Amino acid sequence: MTLYQTPEASLTYHHATETLYLSYNATRLSVSFGLAYQRALEEMLGKNVGKLLLDLKRNAPPSDEEDQILGPLVSNIPNTFNRPIFIAAVLSEGQYQYQIGNYSAGVGNTITPDNVEFNYFTSRKEAAAWLGDN
Repeated sequence: MTLYQTPEASLTYHHATETLYLSYNATRLSVSFGLAYQRALEEMLGKNVGKLLLDLKRNAPPSDEEDQILGPLVSNIPNTFNRPIFIAAVLSEGQYQYQIGNYSAGVGNTITPDNVEFNYFTSRKEAAAWLGDN
């Protein structure tokens, strides 16, 4: 079921897997990503959905996505939301290498809520499998 649609982004809910799927097609993360991501977080809370697959594979060049992904997550998910949340971000190989190379040990652990698990992938299939296992 499509929940949100713009030329740059599409947010759908897959009932069988209880997963939100946000596909972002613009060449860089921008305000339109922020709006789509905000909508995804609102849908997670409103529908009590604990899984989100962020498909950012078409974005280039590599950029610091931590601020645009983890920051809003921290400010929008209330501490009272007691359901575990699993977010899988699918990146291109170049983006993945950039993210891993620039990832500060402990940053993800210090700013993400305790009930959130966040993981990067280069394969949509692997990301979906990880979400399915959780």
